Amino acid sequence: MKNEARKTIGMGLTAAFAALAWLAPPSAQAAWPDDQPIRMIIPYAPGGATDILGRAISDKLGPQLGQTIVVENKPGAGSMIGSEYVVRAEPDGYTLVLGSISNVLNAYFYKKPLYNLLTDLKPVTQIVTVPNYLAVNKSLPAKNVKELIELAKKEPGKLSCAVSGVGSSPYLSCELFKTLADVNIITAPFKGGAPAIQSTLGGQTSMVFANEVFPYISSGQLRGLGVTTKDRSSYSPDLPAISETLPSYDVTAWYGIWAPIKTPDAIAERLSKEVNEVLKDPAVLQVLQKLGATPVQSSPQAFDRYVRAEMDRWGKLTRKMNVEPQ
Repeated sequence: MKNEARKTIGMGLTAAFAALAWLAPPSAQAAWPDDQPIRMIIPYAPGGATDILGRAISDKLGPQLGQTIVVENKPGAGSMIGSEYVVRAEPDGYTLVLGSISNVLNAYFYKKPLYNLLTDLKPVTQIVTVPNYLAVNKSLPAKNVKELIELAKKEPGKLSCAVSGVGSSPYLSCELFKTLADVNIITAPFKGGAPAIQSTLGGQTSMVFANEVFPYISSGQLRGLGVTTKDRSSYSPDLPAISETLPSYDVTAWYGIWAPIKTPDAIAERLSKEVNEVLKDPAVLQVLQKLGATPVQSSPQAFDRYVRAEMDRWGKLTRKMNVEPQ
């Protein structure tokens, strides 16, 4: 009987410990990260600003975490294809998406977005803010924004603007430009900034709005006409802000990292702190400088507040723009 009692008590304790383990938060059950690679999803084509940022950060973040980070490009639908992939991933900290302001704008430029940013993705940290640049093919006679507007009004529907997909910040930059300048310019969406720039370099499109076009402006391959932020960029002080011609024009692009919504808070906090350290690395800062990007020291909570404020702002502005959601 004593042996049976001991056996019964032992089984009860085992069940109790199992229940406690099940109730414990994921961060308490296993150390993160373990020996499986972390996947950083880039929702745009290779070669664009998101891709450049993702690879620069992953190269430093991986060794810092003692873990391999695999960068994967999943372009399409204004960043929604790659972002939705992460929405459906296991919320274990091993699948992340490096998204942008596009993740906010998709809610307003698509009739049926593939996910809800506020309920399907967990903010981890904001990375940088960056202006978009307006550049034109050198064969175009316009030497500044005023002349571009005059040319567009003289030849309505003839000029075309390359952007990195419907719902992206370059797309917004182009559409807001058309609205405020009251011009008829054809918008040509591509799957990323790199193909949009190549299209303008080759003369298939007249102009391009892009984060990563600044090196092409600096090298003289394209003619830069302005930056989309309210004020001039410290990286390119000689390039006017478009707002100097169109006073209410202001588009600031930004990038950040999200995880599946049920990812444990402890993992999001750890990732945010590690990324903040990466953004101080001289090699990463050199990459940011080439993009004209300013690093942001953020947190999951601060990023969540920023995203919600952006959704409120652009929700109001896009309703005033003459854009038909797709």
